[in-house]
Amino acid sequence: MVKNIAIVSLSSGTIGEAFAAHEVEIGIRRLKEYGLNVIMMPHAQKGIEYVKNHPEDRAKDLLQAFSDDSIEMILCAIGGDDTYRLLPYLFDHDELRRAVTGKVFLGFSDTTVNHMMLHKVGLPTFYGQAFLPDVCELGPAMLPYTERYFAELLRTGTIREVTPSDIWYESRT
Repeated sequence: MVKNIAIVSLSSGTIGEAFAAHEVEIGIRRLKEYGLNVIMMPHAQKGIEYVKNHPEDRAKDLLQAFSDDSIEMILCAIGGDDTYRLLPYLFDHDELRRAVTGKVFLGFSDTTVNHMMLHKVGLPTFYGQAFLPDVCELGPAMLPYTERYFAELLRTGTIREVTPSDIWYESRT
């Protein structure tokens, strides 16, 4: 069972912007309701411009999350469009391979690049929810389909089987 979860901003620093603060509060509250200790990595909330201009710090956060034995799950804040810029800071001196341990890694969108990086060093990952778009859902709760698999991953460290949702949203209010 996951108890300690780290939030990393590997692509975009949106969770550090004032306009997202209320969503971040919702997400942190939800994670705590699961009984989780939430660890915001040092640069995760530095904002869009800082995160964009400092891929080395994004890489440091990921390496630190993997190196911290108390952290059991790494959750990406949101996707973006330039996580490929972390490559030299993770691979030039084999940093990622040395840091990776068997933790749960979860995210989607631009995080696909991170999934490929982690696959290259032998870590199975989960392409799925991210903090801001899923956990910080503005409704009274996470969407039921999303919550079901997220809760299973927290409870068991894996997802046995993914089935299609019986609900499709064309748009939401």
